[in-house]
Parts: sequence; structure tokens; C-alpha cells
Amino acid sequence: MPDHPPYPVELITPEGFAFQGEAEMLVVPGAAGELGILANHAPLVSLLKPGETRITDDQGAVRRYATDDGYLQVRQNRAVVLVGEAVDAEAIDASEASRRLDEARSALERAEGGDGDVYAARREAAFAEALTKVAGSR
Repeated sequence: MPDHPPYPVELITPEGFAFQGEAEMLVVPGAAGELGILANHAPLVSLLKPGETRITDDQGAVRRYATDDGYLQVRQNRAVVLVGEAVDAEAIDASEASRRLDEARSALERAEGGDGDVYAARREAAFAEALTKVAGSR
């Protein structure tokens, strides 16, 4: 029997659903710190930063994702997470994540020097850091 009653959770990227189903708990990287959401949570809209999103499904299994920045909406006992990118922890190749982080840091350095979009470079570097962190904590 679950520790907490399940409720509908959706983790959505521009490409589609990364997760859609019942969950006991959702933990997301809020802009001001981690947010834990259980069933019957008060209505909430929050900005999310790149980091690790954890979903404890209705069977008690914890699913981990590296997620980009985005938004969370909790309303009518349902949570919707909208992010630019979400990668299942099991699908992350640690060496590829490390390479992506190195490239992102180089691109950020160039952008801060006047050669490129600083905002996009910062965003990519932050997500690449999230990928390496989630890959390293498996």
C-alpha cells in the first residue's frame, strides 16, 4: 500500500510526455529551492530551475530526471511540470554528459566575451550541470 495517496502527474517537454501517470510524490527544483508535492497540495505556480526532478510513482518506485528550467502548476489535485528538456537518469551517459558540460562552459565563456547569446549559453550550461549531477548520483 502506498505511503501517500497517488495523484496525476505530468512531466512535459516540447517533444511530449517524459512521464504521465499516478504518483505519490513529486520533488522539483524550484527557483528558491526544492519543492515537494503530495496529493491535495494547495494550488501553486512556480518557476523551476535546471536540476533533478524525482517522481515516486504509485508503486513506490522513484523515477529520476535531469530537467531544464520551466514551470510547475499544481491545481485540483494534479501536478503539471513544463520544462524545456527532461532526460531519464537511466538514459544519461555520464561521459556524454561531461562532454556536453565542457562544451557548454566553453560556449558560455565565448558568449560572455561577446561571441554568442549569453542567456542561451547560461541555460545550456545549467542543464548540462544537471545532467552530470544526476548521472553521477546513480
